[in-house]
Amino acid sequence: MIENVRHIGPALYVQGGISSVLVSYKKLFGIPESNFIASYNGSFVKSLPVLFFVCLKLLLCPEKNVACYQIHTSFNGSFLRKFIISLCLRFRGKKYIAHIHGSLFKEFCCKAPNILKCCIRSYFLHSQMVICITPDMREFMDEFVGKGRCRFVVVPNPCQTIAEKPIDLASHEKPVKIVFSGRFGHRKGVYDLIQAFSLAEFNVPVEMYLFGDGEFDKVRSVAEASSRKEKIHVSGWLTHGEYLKRLVEFDLLVLPSYAETFGMSLVEAMGLGIPVISTFSGGVPYVVENGQDGFLIDAGDVQSLAEKLKILADDDSLRIEMGKTAWKSCKTKFTGDVVLNLLEEYYQKMDG
Repeated sequence: MIENVRHIGPALYVQGGISSVLVSYKKLFGIPESNFIASYNGSFVKSLPVLFFVCLKLLLCPEKNVACYQIHTSFNGSFLRKFIISLCLRFRGKKYIAHIHGSLFKEFCCKAPNILKCCIRSYFLHSQMVICITPDMREFMDEFVGKGRCRFVVVPNPCQTIAEKPIDLASHEKPVKIVFSGRFGHRKGVYDLIQAFSLAEFNVPVEMYLFGDGEFDKVRSVAEASSRKEKIHVSGWLTHGEYLKRLVEFDLLVLPSYAETFGMSLVEAMGLGIPVISTFSGGVPYVVENGQDGFLIDAGDVQSLAEKLKILADDDSLRIEMGKTAWKSCKTKFTGDVVLNLLEEYYQKMDG
């Protein structure tokens, strides 16, 4: 049925989490580009005419053979655009699925003024079903909308780079290489990571590589002030392809986020057989099993982060074993086949 579903979200070339998921859908599920409807092109202002024409098309000449529209939704401007689109679909009596993305969606719902909360609830109540990426988001939304009033399901994001077999961490030479990839700022915990790396008393040579955008100058300044500044390498954002090519060089990925809906960078590393350290924030415990795929800590616990960095950097055998376990977990939960089967199952139930 997936061939008869239209996906509404940002343009596929836009940098961001939703676009990455849609690109994965296109590649893994063989969805033609014509099945993707762009309502955002990377600029709020420049997207207004795009939104207008999308709404006009849905109102005046919606496609006849479309079984359902899957609306990929985040917070703030993304939600407002998708809410307007949902009104157009409702007016024409068309079915739609609400698909929630965005690490701050819970906060967006909680802090919204009452009139916006009514719009959020209306958006979900009129959908055929609501796709959540992780169980914790499903539980939150069920409570927010009203117990049992919506059909919530969990479908994780697929990862298109899960390897056929885990990389050979045992062949990596010292130093142990730690990697962080994400937007530089407080929310992703990059400053906690630099502090923890400076505190950790490693018994082996270790280096850390930070890739990202955002507060680049501040991160570089904080790294320069570290007692281990010569071991910290701060780089700008790499293209996704370049990053994935380099990822196989590393021994450990760390993402100490304060808010994280899913954490695709975690899955990308685990899918190659690289263990991870992250936090108990949001849906991360659904992705990472603490003590098996790597370690989870409380967000902001710098001392615990330093301890876990030391444990995994110093213990080659533990790091290798956790990497293999992480790879096996990804193969069973996040491959394209697994996610497509889930989607098709829920589409069929919706249709019935």
